[in-house]
Amino acid sequence: MRAFIVYCHPSEDSFTADIRDAFIKGITDSGNEYILSDLYKMDFRTDMSEEEYLRDAYYRVTPDPASDVLAEQEKINSSDVIVFIYPVFWTEAPAKLVGWFDRVWSYGFAYGEKTMKTLDKGMILCSAGNPIEKLEQFGFLQSMKRVMFGDRLWGRVKKTEFVLFHGTSREKESRERDREINLLKAYEKGKTLFDNKEDEFSLEGRFFTVTENSSSGEVSDKTVFGYHQKGNVIWAEYSGGDIVKGFLVGTIDGEHDLHFTYQHINSDGKLRSGHCDSHPGQVNGKLRFYEHWKWTEGDSGTSVIEEI
Repeated sequence: MRAFIVYCHPSEDSFTADIRDAFIKGITDSGNEYILSDLYKMDFRTDMSEEEYLRDAYYRVTPDPASDVLAEQEKINSSDVIVFIYPVFWTEAPAKLVGWFDRVWSYGFAYGEKTMKTLDKGMILCSAGNPIEKLEQFGFLQSMKRVMFGDRLWGRVKKTEFVLFHGTSREKESRERDREINLLKAYEKGKTLFDNKEDEFSLEGRFFTVTENSSSGEVSDKTVFGYHQKGNVIWAEYSGGDIVKGFLVGTIDGEHDLHFTYQHINSDGKLRSGHCDSHPGQVNGKLRFYEHWKWTEGDSGTSVIEEI
């Protein structure tokens, strides 16, 4: 099995470089292979040319992408998983990695009539100076996951995993205190990258829409739910159709049943709320939840949401 690693950091004197090396050692110790694109060492050109922009903007497959882009695309299609290793710069990947997506995710390869294979897994290993508590409290971690998984890798990989190494800036005590633990974690992620064991069930970063609803319900197939999970706590934002903005919060139990309250503003400007119990199932490989809900004031009903 082969991993394609896209590494992006301007300096070898960095904790991110140590993470890369530990991860690669894990891959090789497991008897697997890797290809590495070190974007700074390659001096990968990340600014789109006008020709590249017009090609994608007009959804054209000609002219052929530049040779450096074709080389990256070939690395993807010759691999089983893709891994991105980078530091967090202002709640985002470094500009060079963002530019890599701008050019490599070209029309006819990553979207349109795609020639990009669907990879078994997409993994992010990133180092962040801030502690995870701050990243979660202000929604920064959620934003990073949504951009990488909800946009760049969505529909292009079968499984995703986000591995965060937090509190790693030089002035943080935790950088040296947790160094060996973090490097062991990176090594183990490399060593088990291709394991076929069932991943732990989680709703984090998953999106759903409605396939069925009772007549007294307000959500529809135009409504999209973006779910998050931490431990047994789940929450989601939803909007679309007759829903201007909605939120739900609750818990998930050992059977993966959901129990939550919800509230939203509808297109008539009314605030509606209620509670819901949902039971999971699968249809054609897609996760579904069969919901039984009741308005705080009003009718009860049932609905079905399905993963997008």
